[in-house]
Amino acid sequence: MVDGQSRKRSRARRRAEDTSPARSVLPEAGGLRTDSHISFQVRGLPVPQGSTRTWVIKGKPVTTSAARGLGAWRRVVADVAQRFAPQEPWGGPVEIELHFGLPKPKSAPKRKRVWPDKRPDLDKLTRAVLDALTYVVFADDSQVVKIDASKDYGPPGVVVDIRRVEPETLEDD
Repeated sequence: MVDGQSRKRSRARRRAEDTSPARSVLPEAGGLRTDSHISFQVRGLPVPQGSTRTWVIKGKPVTTSAARGLGAWRRVVADVAQRFAPQEPWGGPVEIELHFGLPKPKSAPKRKRVWPDKRPDLDKLTRAVLDALTYVVFADDSQVVKIDASKDYGPPGVVVDIRRVEPETLEDD
């Protein structure tokens, strides 16, 4: 009987995997670095950047972030990125691809494809990673000229793929 139940679970798992979009996954140790391309995976629960709040106490402005665990998440991303970072942060335009994995809620249906259309917001997750990579891979996050980001249920973490944008040569007509 146990054998039959495990077969049913295996079939259900394969069906679920077949309907989900392809998500980049790197080897456990993994990452890649060339002169114009860096790719790595960070494991852990992604934390959104959130909004900052500022108020005045005794005449001095105080600014805080509402997200708990943001500092630790940014440090983890920066530490992993540092293993693949260039000697000096890149100058010039870069493009970045981010694939976030989020834990599936226990209340989600087991046999039906569901999308993570609730919090955390994708733009806030992206902002946290970009801030963590500033001064590590590139000099400033304003250098990012193209972002491709997605979030889906899966192993918690983010797969990061950064490329330098090569200047295009214009041909005379």
